[in-house]
Amino acid sequence: MISLSSLSIDQTPPRDGATPPPAGALSLNPFSRDRTIFDSGAGFGRASAAVPVAGTGTPGAVVEARALSLDDGGAATTAWTEVATIDGAGAWRSSLAVPRSSSWFRPEARLKDLPGIAAQGAARFGVGHVVAIWGQSEPDRILSTFHDNTPPPPVADPEAVQIFQGAAGSPTRQFISNAQPLTAAAAALAATLIAARPGEKFAVIFQTVPGTDPRDLVDDTNPARSWAADRTLHAFATADGQHVGLAAMSWFAAPGNLGANYSEALFPLFSGQKTDGTAVSFPATITYGSGQSYRADHWFGELYDYAHTRWVGYGPHRFDIDADMRDATHYAGGGDQFNLANKEAARRSWRAMLALPGATMFLPGGIEPVTYVNGYADGAGGWTDPSHPAGNTPDGCQAWARLTAHAILQAAGLSGWTAPVFDHCLWEPTGAWVELWSSAGPVTTTRLKRGDPALGTGQPHWTEVMGFQINGLPAVKASIVAGRVRILPNAGSFSYADTVQYGNGGATGMIAFPEDQIAGTWKNLPIVYVGAAGLDGVPVRPLADAAVVANTLPVVAPRFTTSATGPYFLDPVNLPAGTGALTFAGRFRVAALPATTAILFTQVSTGFDVELMNTGALRFTIEDGAGTKMLNAHVVATALAANVWYDVVCAADQVAAVLRVTVNGVLVATVPFTASGNGVFQSTRALGFLARNTATLQFVGDVEYLRAWRSATETGAAPATTPYKQILGPASVANADGWKLGANAT
Repeated sequence: MISLSSLSIDQTPPRDGATPPPAGALSLNPFSRDRTIFDSGAGFGRASAAVPVAGTGTPGAVVEARALSLDDGGAATTAWTEVATIDGAGAWRSSLAVPRSSSWFRPEARLKDLPGIAAQGAARFGVGHVVAIWGQSEPDRILSTFHDNTPPPPVADPEAVQIFQGAAGSPTRQFISNAQPLTAAAAALAATLIAARPGEKFAVIFQTVPGTDPRDLVDDTNPARSWAADRTLHAFATADGQHVGLAAMSWFAAPGNLGANYSEALFPLFSGQKTDGTAVSFPATITYGSGQSYRADHWFGELYDYAHTRWVGYGPHRFDIDADMRDATHYAGGGDQFNLANKEAARRSWRAMLALPGATMFLPGGIEPVTYVNGYADGAGGWTDPSHPAGNTPDGCQAWARLTAHAILQAAGLSGWTAPVFDHCLWEPTGAWVELWSSAGPVTTTRLKRGDPALGTGQPHWTEVMGFQINGLPAVKASIVAGRVRILPNAGSFSYADTVQYGNGGATGMIAFPEDQIAGTWKNLPIVYVGAAGLDGVPVRPLADAAVVANTLPVVAPRFTTSATGPYFLDPVNLPAGTGALTFAGRFRVAALPATTAILFTQVSTGFDVELMNTGALRFTIEDGAGTKMLNAHVVATALAANVWYDVVCAADQVAAVLRVTVNGVLVATVPFTASGNGVFQSTRALGFLARNTATLQFVGDVEYLRAWRSATETGAAPATTPYKQILGPASVANADGWKLGANAT
């Protein structure tokens, strides 16, 4: 409660001729609750809050105000400051600059000319950090009592962290303490904030509703999530005029299907503009991709004043596999794992969004939380609920909560360490190995840091440090050497054409389901120990900058030579159903043109055959999914000659009904299909190189590389994405390839 107006009147009769002492009145409006927290502006490099104060009093009187510090003997009490002149209606309103402090305060006001007339607020307030966390079930699990099956960690300060929740119900507030931890994960969040910023105060607003998408949130016709309910929670948490200083989001489960369109689709909700800077007027229809759209009746600017609020753009969390994989984005049989491919694309799109000129409301991207446990053993040798942080181990929800806390603190400049990224790379000149490391500190793993037993040899990809791919396939020889990740070739030596990357797909390094979950392979992801409270280390951010990991080996390409008996290469699985485009690429040289023709590329049995003719021309046969010939023995007069190296790219698009042929970087032919097809290739036939599946029309010559993509560009150029298949020299590597058939290359 508030100490109401004080009225001071001298009852002593005035002396003859003397003017009676003036009378005055002053009151101070109460805060809505005790221990309200105001944000100190850490996201802007500030350390104080403008605390609203208001009340009534004698019109025309000047009001002074201050914040009385209660817990430090008054050390943090602010000076009396003139804040307002009471208006003719007897009201006044202003704000008071109060520093970030470990102490609670009470507001005080007095009349400048009659300092004895004063008022003091009964409700305390603090100046610290007001944080909103947005998302769906992943952050909501931090508050889930149903999934809370671990003992909570101790919370050192029972008044430091208060949590607001109720985005799908009635808003509530709770202080997190040993006596009332709410959940173990909530206690872990609080303990982390307290350890990282001792003495500081946090109000954390959970704008989280399971199973929802940002597109649900802003569409008033969509019952999946109510903007009005989130706005009610926001209003409840900021009822005394607070600003949310930091709004944090790692929302990629439901909207992850946006993939590469993530930025285009969602940037308007943050900025009120399209990615090209064009203003959006709400309500609006947001368009993205190839004609997709959604209704947006609202945007975040309705809740947040970007003069006071910054977004913490911490990137996607981990997304676990749910079946055996060939690599980070393909199932074991070779089919696309679209969910994980989309998550990788969304991660790239999100980062591109943060770099847009209009993204001034975002803090720089920091850590991305991937080192925690999703799901739990189902008791029958399997793994269940792999989409959510586990509630039965401190390495699940608790670790996720700690990573969330550190992502927010680090982005806001409240941590004394740098978010680890792979910002250094060395390709050993002989091709023996590649090393990646971080300027944030020596790289290790959770398993090594804890001294846990090694994984063993149960799976080829169970290396000392995991999550790395070589040419799109899992690295099987990766270790920590003197604080760096050292990756050896899967076979032979590295060449100039090789690529290495970390954190593709769902950024877990998982391949075997459920063996990887059961073995705890998350402990083998790279981390850097930076002293972050409650963590063995901070995960190194997935998907290093391409310029950092760029191959620096000299372009002296290893090659292999084929004979009349092989080798040729055939995919052990057929093309997935629904494939509408294919691109083949290779670099070839022949000592003599073939006697008749030789296969360069094939989808077996003339599904998509590219033959080198004895004239140096290329001959094409392409069929659709029903076996109808789109092109039948069509000849492109390329005039290829013996003893010359050629880079050949052949791209066929069933939807666009066109073939494009590029030789040495020049588009030499654009050939429309001569028949109408069903828009796809046959799913009963496999891809191959250098001969038909019956070992006929064998190519004889030298080869540097062979590549295939299950897509095509509009220009006919090779796609910039990782090939579905790549075969490289030298002969030892080509001969060890899983597609290889026939005699060995030399």
